[in-house]
Amino acid sequence: MGEFQTVSAFFCVLAGFVLIALFLGAQERKRSREKLRKRLRSEFGRPSSKKTSRERYAQIPQYFRHHCKEAGFIEDGADGCREHDDGGPPADGRGKNFPAGGAGDRFSVDDITWNDLEMDRLFSRMDSTCSAAGEEYLYYLLRMPAMRAQALPFTQEQYAWLADETHEKARIRLQEILTSLGHAGRYSLYDYIDFTEELGERSNLPHYLAAVLPFLAFGLMFLHTGFGILTLLLVCCVNLVTYFREKAKIAPYFQVFAYILRLLDCAGMLEKEKCPVFREETERIPALLASFSSFRRGSSFLLGSLGGGSDPTGLVLEYVRILFHLDLIKFNSMLAQLRGRRAEIDALLTITGRIDACISIASWRKTLPYSAVPVLEEPSSGPVRAAGAEAAARTAFDAAELYHPLLASPVSNSIRAQKPVLLTGSNASGKSTFLKAAALCALLSQAVGIAPAKAYSGTYYRVYSSMALRDSLLDGESYFIVEIKSLRRILDASQAAACDNPVLCCIDEVLRGTNTVERIAASAEILRCFARTGTMCFAATHDLELTGLLEDVFDNYHFSEEITDGDVRFSYRLQTGPSTSCNAIALLGALGYEREIVDRARARADRFLSEGGWR
Repeated sequence: MGEFQTVSAFFCVLAGFVLIALFLGAQERKRSREKLRKRLRSEFGRPSSKKTSRERYAQIPQYFRHHCKEAGFIEDGADGCREHDDGGPPADGRGKNFPAGGAGDRFSVDDITWNDLEMDRLFSRMDSTCSAAGEEYLYYLLRMPAMRAQALPFTQEQYAWLADETHEKARIRLQEILTSLGHAGRYSLYDYIDFTEELGERSNLPHYLAAVLPFLAFGLMFLHTGFGILTLLLVCCVNLVTYFREKAKIAPYFQVFAYILRLLDCAGMLEKEKCPVFREETERIPALLASFSSFRRGSSFLLGSLGGGSDPTGLVLEYVRILFHLDLIKFNSMLAQLRGRRAEIDALLTITGRIDACISIASWRKTLPYSAVPVLEEPSSGPVRAAGAEAAARTAFDAAELYHPLLASPVSNSIRAQKPVLLTGSNASGKSTFLKAAALCALLSQAVGIAPAKAYSGTYYRVYSSMALRDSLLDGESYFIVEIKSLRRILDASQAAACDNPVLCCIDEVLRGTNTVERIAASAEILRCFARTGTMCFAATHDLELTGLLEDVFDNYHFSEEITDGDVRFSYRLQTGPSTSCNAIALLGALGYEREIVDRARARADRFLSEGGWR
């Protein structure tokens, strides 16, 4: 009887400890919930303050890369994809097709254009997502803008509903659920799923034995208390050693199941919210979850709550899992069930990612000084190599009060371009910024349905740029070689016979890497070729000769500056016609160069203009 009382006292103390832990855990979760709600409420509609590690950012493109392959694109470098070029009609993963050349529901923005437009910065500015699924889907949207109206990701009604203060409580609830999903660890879930293929068949027999032995040792305590306790301690030590040895082998893979379980719970909670603007997404969830019924049965307790194991309750459950090898047993059974369910996992990631990304975009839109709903005309079927009025109608670019969304105090400009545009003006006058603003306006309109302008109308463009190029030391290529290769890719895209969508390209300083005579001659022919193929080309140049050579196929615009009392003032306002002033030498004086240098340079330039030659 004495031994029984000792055992009873031991378990009473243990039960008291568990109850206290449960109470403290509940209080901690309540405080964390209130803190999260306060943060979500205050951060919506403000510039993103999210800090993403370099390691995590390197994994964000994984959803994009995965769907590039499904859509018929193939990987091109670290972060980009290029169009499928085998002549076949690869599928986009939803039953629609991409003809060769990238036409179809979506178009992949290449690495050159992505870097030229500083899209990494724009993504960081837009990203206030709560989960890895949201991050990766938002990145995917920016890398693969829509080529048809039905491919636009969200409606204006969805954005408006999320931004409406009367729906704040519902929006915050959605964000709470998405926050519980969190991240998969140091890698993307797609990486983890690929890693699991390296594991073969695994036996649970050693772990079943580890789970039974503590109970046998506990039974010995009723026969002989001292011997039973010693046996229990020994079994616990053995289980701890074998647990951590095995856990070290599967630790990277273990993240897969913890994240998938959170994904399943997250999707289930999103479906229960019955959010009216995400009805189409959430109606698919029950059927998807049904295929995971055996996969998730009992696993939420074994692998931890959605919030993790940082609170006292989580710590107690963690020790239970370690002692009885419960998560190792579940890992092996789940591994067998995971294979063959990639499509369902991808669908759930897409649904949760879409909801998270939509909330993030709605928040970002509120940070803009103003924005417009773009009016985009779908291109008619057939090749875009039209000419004259037909080409102009298919490629018109009309923007009112267009601005660059990354600038703190942007200067807006308006343009109605029926033909390609040639920009002239001095350095730092605003040409490059305008080119980027025009490209971003088209890209954002097609990617998220928001234009950084007061009004914008155009078509569904394939957007390219050739701006911030540099020598390639690794490939041994000079700047000029890199430049002509960059322009050639745009020419190839503009001449792709299978593509319905016209090209919009932005080129800064055409062929700056070679001598003046050949630069002007080659630039004139390349730009004229763009006009012939119906390409909406925005090209900046210092070669005023091009304004006359191309005036029949390009509209001329320019930026200018004023130099007064030795001070340079830029208006950054777009003006019609070619530049009529040459202020580069005057800028030398304004920026402190010796007068003798400035005067001699001006005299040499005047002599060339009058005599037609240098000496």
